[in-house]
Amino acid sequence: MRKVLLLTIGMFALGFDAYVVAGLLPDIGETFKISASESGQVVSVFTLCYALAAPVFATLLAGKPMRRILLLALAVFSVGNGASALAPSFFWLLMSRAVAGMGAGLFSPLAATAAASLVSKEKRGRALGMVLGGMSMES
Repeated sequence: MRKVLLLTIGMFALGFDAYVVAGLLPDIGETFKISASESGQVVSVFTLCYALAAPVFATLLAGKPMRRILLLALAVFSVGNGASALAPSFFWLLMSRAVAGMGAGLFSPLAATAAASLVSKEKRGRALGMVLGGMSMES
């Protein structure tokens, strides 16, 4: 269950990311001299890329070695977030949030699949509950 806990922490980070950025929207608007609706696009682009990437990656990567892909997904997510923090313009902030969203969309479905495959049949429900609950713990 230790590996399932690590997947849960990863899912927590994905969910936490969206809430942290939402709280920063007024500062983003002020920094880049944009309106509140424009700064809201930062959350929208992340969510859109997440929603589009999740089913695509889940389908394309079925049966591939999950450990490497999960690590790659977290790396993409982290690079996207790091680039967001250093974005010199609003355009680059949007692009980096898109990258972070794709990393999140890659991680999320594979984390659930990995959790189910890491435990015995009797513990699958608990493992899935932990991993999927990780995303909702941040709120």
